[in-house]
Amino acid sequence: ADGAGGGGGSAAPAAGAADMTAYVQELLDIHDKYQELVKECFGQNAIFQKAMKEAFEMFVNKDIHKMTTAEMLSNFCDNLLKKSGERLDDQQLEDKLEKVVKLFSYLTDKDIFAEFYKKQLAKRLLLQRSASDDAERAMIAKLKLKCGAQFTSKLEGMVTDMNLSSDIQTAFSEWMEEKAKRLDTDLTVQVLTTGFWPTYKSDELNLPSEMVECVQAFKEFYDGRTSHRRLRWVHSLGSAQVLGTFLPGGKEKKHDLMVSTYQACILLLFNTQTKYTCEEIQKALNLPADELKRYMLSLSVGKYRLLLKSPVSKEVNDADTFSVNLEFTDRARRIKVPMLTAKVTQEEKETTRQTVDEDRKHAIEAAIVRIMKTRKSLDHQRLVLEASQQLMRHFKPDPKQIKKRIEDLIAREYLERDAGKSNVYKYLA
Repeated sequence: ADGAGGGGGSAAPAAGAADMTAYVQELLDIHDKYQELVKECFGQNAIFQKAMKEAFEMFVNKDIHKMTTAEMLSNFCDNLLKKSGERLDDQQLEDKLEKVVKLFSYLTDKDIFAEFYKKQLAKRLLLQRSASDDAERAMIAKLKLKCGAQFTSKLEGMVTDMNLSSDIQTAFSEWMEEKAKRLDTDLTVQVLTTGFWPTYKSDELNLPSEMVECVQAFKEFYDGRTSHRRLRWVHSLGSAQVLGTFLPGGKEKKHDLMVSTYQACILLLFNTQTKYTCEEIQKALNLPADELKRYMLSLSVGKYRLLLKSPVSKEVNDADTFSVNLEFTDRARRIKVPMLTAKVTQEEKETTRQTVDEDRKHAIEAAIVRIMKTRKSLDHQRLVLEASQQLMRHFKPDPKQIKKRIEDLIAREYLERDAGKSNVYKYLA
């Protein structure tokens, strides 16, 4: 037992490294080492297996630099599964994912991993950054085996949505041909089921006429297919390819600009007017001021300066003016202007934690109601114990939280205290 526990301790030094990938890799290596030890030297003896499990549960659940192992493991998976990540062949990837899932099984906060994983999977799928559809499905299947269908239902739904979107796109093209309609802009739409994906903010973006025509055509097609589903457009996730014509040194030069929907809307405004203030752009597009300023900087101060900003600075004020940089040139015909970040931002980390806390409240309440529905009457200690046992598969509930949820259910008249014994609860049908 001491041997396994000691092995756990040796992982700590690597945690100081800025790159947490190295730390997770070291955890995987240590797990391999002690798994081999228990198998070869102790013939998979149950006492040694238990000692190893307890040792790993002890240190795997320690936070490193305010980062939970759940988040680090999700980041590690993201690095394995995205195109720009680690280069591995199919078998190497399969082996590494299998090892990650073994480490994942020691986590007490599996729901935190699930929430981070969901946000990163969404970005991989929507930004076409996923290296392999098969690998994504294989990883979800491994998690499903460990935690059950409920744990992975949203992740499976997201991957299915992407495949269904491809079928919808084909049907839309056929419908356009049938109706003899023609759009001046090529349109690809991904239809996402609200319940599966992370929550995305909607906006009242004023789309340019080129895009309005596309949106209306797709809406007409979609409404004809189904009457019980409503489309809500999430422009913040969209991307576009815009043809830009520039005049470096007086010679005409064209570039295909790969931009976000917001950046495309900003650039298309300059077809009708050569100069705008930031305030005028904001009124024309109806974008939140802070959002707009971020996008204006990406087009005027970033790697590719498609717009000229006056005065030149890294701050954007309402009165600042913008015009097209006609002298813009680059060796590449096709230019990818930096847009949506593929990493989970600090703001997203905070909302992830809030989402997890909210989901936990519902999960605790659901467990209490399930138990009380069956038992009809139960004392406080027994109820807390049974609820904890039900929830342990996904997270380690705090008894104070369970008590709080019981009080809340009493206030909402799902439960009541026994008139004779205050620590006994009764279920109200």
